[in-house]
Formats: sequence, structure tokens, C-alpha cells
Amino acid sequence: MIFSKKVGTIVISLSLLTASISAVAHSKDNNSTKIYEKSIEQEVKDVLTEQYSKYYKVNNVKVQFDCIHKDDKKIDAHVLATVTKTLKAKKVEELPYVKGMLKKVGVDNFSYESKAKTDETLVKVNNGKMNNSSIAKASKFIEKKFNDLNGYIGKEDDTSLILKVSADTSNDIIVEDSITIMAENIDTFIPVEDLLPKSSEEMEVSGSTDMQLEMDSVDEGYSPSLYTNYNRIAARDYANTYTSNATTCDVHGSSCPANVVQNRSKWNLAEYPYYDALCHNDCANYVSQSLNAGGIPKDNYWKYYRSEWANTVSLKTYMVNKSYW
Repeated sequence: MIFSKKVGTIVISLSLLTASISAVAHSKDNNSTKIYEKSIEQEVKDVLTEQYSKYYKVNNVKVQFDCIHKDDKKIDAHVLATVTKTLKAKKVEELPYVKGMLKKVGVDNFSYESKAKTDETLVKVNNGKMNNSSIAKASKFIEKKFNDLNGYIGKEDDTSLILKVSADTSNDIIVEDSITIMAENIDTFIPVEDLLPKSSEEMEVSGSTDMQLEMDSVDEGYSPSLYTNYNRIAARDYANTYTSNATTCDVHGSSCPANVVQNRSKWNLAEYPYYDALCHNDCANYVSQSLNAGGIPKDNYWKYYRSEWANTVSLKTYMVNKSYW
């Protein structure tokens, strides 16, 4: 009996010791993960702030970790970074891209008033160097860019990037200068710098190149009437109005698939009532609503409930066939 009690005591003691060691190890693991996250978060914030500060007042950079994996020598993390910023430029004419556009057609000290005024200016400064077709295309391009970009002047705007961050580790710390940041671009990851603002000189070249391409474009097969009334700002504002940073499974409850959350209280249910076929896969429906708010018209095929509206493959096919994309 005494032997039995001793054995029981030893077993209990070993169990407690094992649990204690496990708790200490788990605590250490959590602490090191937090240290890694803090280093990665700061690096991401520093890189994005530095790059965007060339042209923007950076109001905030938010970094959210989706997953993190580490071993003895390396750490990998997937994060969502959102940069909240406001253009420093007070007028569209101050933007390097626009300066390049205007220089290409010989215009300096330009202030947009109307398309008619732009036509008059282009005719005057080119003095016969540009034909009527090129002038008309350049004028329309200027009008489109000024109307579009003016919606961003003085207004706070968000840019979100899905990032894959990697770094070497040693003794539970990240090795200095070993962090690399890649950004998601369609179906692959590229260096984050490739998606961030370029130098003023590069932007001017881009504006000049785009203007030349516009003037060289062939009218045949191109339907500008499809794009005339599209308002990117209206589409953006609609998208921002009817979404939120959801934290719960609004429809599915405990059966919600991993990493899928939703908040239907933010959906535009008055105009687009929820139906079960959408389930949690509401992405194409949401994009279609935003495109429609921006000016793309509904028709007998592209409308709520139809596959062209709510299915990603069908939506892409429709937009390509209609030459919107």
C-alpha cells in the first residue's frame, strides 16, 4: 500500500513536471512569435511609409497577420497591410504622371477648365504639328485623367496589399537585414517595391508613354462609349460603404468554413436581397454591385441572380465579351 502510494505520488509529480515544462515551452514559443511579429510589423510599416511618403501624407499603416510559420532557421508570415494616405498634391497638374502626359503634347502650366478649352490649347501650342485626330484623342485622354484623378485630391484613400514576409532567425531573433517582402500580384508574388510608387522621373515617362499610345490608338474595334460614364470614385465609394472588417460568421454560425467571416448587416440588402445560393461566396456579387454603381449598365444577362453577375468565371467572360475589360 505504501509502495502504491509512492508510485502514485511519483506519477503525479512527473505529470506535473511534464505539464510545467510544456507550459514554459509554450510560453517561450508565444513570446518568440510575438517578438518576430513585432519585428516584421515594424519592417513592413517602415518600407510602406518610406515609399508612399514620396507623394502622400501617410496617416496610418495597419498590419494584420494571417498566419506565421517558423523553424530553427527561418520564419515565414502572410500579412494584410493597409496604408491609409492622402495625396500631397493640391492639384492634378502637380502629379508627375500628369506632367509627363502634358509635356508629350507640348503643354506647360496647364490648368484644366473644360474639354473645349483643352482643344483650343492643344491646337494653339502645337501649331499644326498634331493632326485633328491626335488632338481629339489627347484632349479626351486629358479630360478622362483629370476627372478621374481629381476625385483623389485632398481625400483620404486606402491601399491594401497581401504580403508574404520571410526572414532568417537566430537565437529567437530575426537576423538583421534578412527580411524580404513579396506582394501578391494576381496569381503570383513579386517584390513589394514593384507595386509601390515609382520615382517622379519614372512616373513622368509613364505618363508620356501612355499619352503617345493613346494618340497612336486605332479607333477600329474600340468602343469608348462603353467607358464614357464609368466613375471609378463612385465604384470605390460604393465598395467602401457596403463592407466591413467582419469578425463573425454571420450566416453559418459555428459551421463557418475556416477563415471565412461575414457581416450581412453591412450588405446592401434593400437593393440586393440575400439568397442562399450566394452562401459565403459573395465576392463576384459584391464586385458586380460596385461596377454597376460606377456606371456599367445592367442588361438581360448581367443582372442580379444571374450567373454573369454572381459567378467569378461567368462575370469575367461577360466583361471580356462586352469589351469592358
